[in-house]
Amino acid sequence: MRILFQGAGAIGIAGAALFGDRHETVVVTRTPLERPQAVYPLRVGWFDELAHDGASGVDAALDAASTRRVTITDWAGIEEAGGFRLKPGRNDGVANGGAGRGPGGSRIDDGDPDSEATARRGAGVSITEARRHWQRGRSRRARDRRIQDSWDLVVLTTRPGDLDEDVAAAIRAVAPRWVAITSQVDGDLEVARSLFPGAEVVVFGPAFLSERTTSHTVRYWTPLGATAFFVAGSAETVRRLTRALGSLVLPVPLEALLVPPAVFMPFVAELSIDGGEWDELLTHLRRPSDAAAEAVRAVTGVPVPILPAVARAVLELAERASPIPMREYAGRHFARHGGQTLAMLDGWIARATEHAALTEIVEQLRTKADRY
Repeated sequence: MRILFQGAGAIGIAGAALFGDRHETVVVTRTPLERPQAVYPLRVGWFDELAHDGASGVDAALDAASTRRVTITDWAGIEEAGGFRLKPGRNDGVANGGAGRGPGGSRIDDGDPDSEATARRGAGVSITEARRHWQRGRSRRARDRRIQDSWDLVVLTTRPGDLDEDVAAAIRAVAPRWVAITSQVDGDLEVARSLFPGAEVVVFGPAFLSERTTSHTVRYWTPLGATAFFVAGSAETVRRLTRALGSLVLPVPLEALLVPPAVFMPFVAELSIDGGEWDELLTHLRRPSDAAAEAVRAVTGVPVPILPAVARAVLELAERASPIPMREYAGRHFARHGGQTLAMLDGWIARATEHAALTEIVEQLRTKADRY
């Protein structure tokens, strides 16, 4: 398959590395680049019980690392990243005649039987050429046209509602059969379906930890081995995508993707309020435990008590099990995603019948965010 990851953050780069062994992948950033860049994310893991001994968590993790080459380009430069070919001039059109849809669903019909084929039907027109055709309405001959072998899957690492219109139009132009969103914010699946009506939309839940340690370095850990993402959506769509991706994805019910964030995001929010101080979080687990119980009930409709003692045991286990030092990772990683944390908490508050702890955390987190 040909897979495009939108967004050059840690999840996009790590995901492209994991998929890159079996499929053609590229990461596309909205930041203009002079030329495509190669990055080498580090896959980390403990190879033996001594990995923690005699080295810090970071050093031990890097000792056990392997690397994968990942290409990053921008939308204008995606042609340079590969996957484009010059289609010879023919008189039979590209797909199904001369009329089609450009980015944003605009009509393309220049009376030429060789006009741009509809992106919705998977012709996969070049980003640059599709945008030019859409904006200027210019007729072009088939022999001059660059046609991209269609991207099969686009993975959004940005919330669909936060995409610039130019980026959304570019994604529609590459005509993916599938679009996967990694956001688990309430309502984002519906937003993605409305933005990309010609694609089958699913939700990806990362089955790995990833973080950007410097501006050029990403590391990631896959506790489930080959599985990179959990996938949820309509049964038939998930079945087709799973056949194409194999063990890289694990099908789960949508609720199975929505419950884990409801459990741990209140603790993430509390950690952010505490300035990323792990030890400080462990001193007061009652409020985030209550908030997590409220969020889980909002998602499932079932009251599930979450005990502070159990929460402490899980946090301590996560710290011991991960080759990426959890204390530093959690404080750095989630501090960069405060907006998404607030969006998730607000979504659970809107659905919850009782949300006193959630509301208290949101108010403090929003006050802290406004201060900075």
